[in-house]
Amino acid sequence: MPYKIENAQEKFFIGLELRTDNQEGPTAIPAHWERFYRENTLVRIPNQLPSGVFALYTDYEGDFTKPYSCIIGTEVSSLEDVPEGLVGRTIPSSQYAVFSSQGSFPEGLIAAWQSIWGSDLKRSYTTDFELYSPSFHPEKNPEVKVYIAVNHE
Repeated sequence: MPYKIENAQEKFFIGLELRTDNQEGPTAIPAHWERFYRENTLVRIPNQLPSGVFALYTDYEGDFTKPYSCIIGTEVSSLEDVPEGLVGRTIPSSQYAVFSSQGSFPEGLIAAWQSIWGSDLKRSYTTDFELYSPSFHPEKNPEVKVYIAVNHE
């Protein structure tokens, strides 16, 4: 799957955290999304920027086969006020390989991740994320951008 390399500046982020791995992820992550929406988490996040919803993958214990945190939330202007039950993170400035999901949702997103896992990218395993733009819609606009932190080449 084709990708482009982008340099992204540091961002601040607040969201709802799940600790998982790729064995449990296929069932745990969809349940985590359901919880995020059921609990109306987005409205609890202060200082939001209009960048959309993010799913962060961070705190890796190794490569993609090891446990990591999946944190669903949004970009914010400050981490000074993190609501109870949520976590704040800094997404470091980094070089990213950026993939765009193709086709229907979630199949296109799953295919993008399978392509990433099978690639020879020199991943840094710091913070990766999916970006669901404000115009994202599962049927009408299903594109999701996947940002994979890579070592500078």
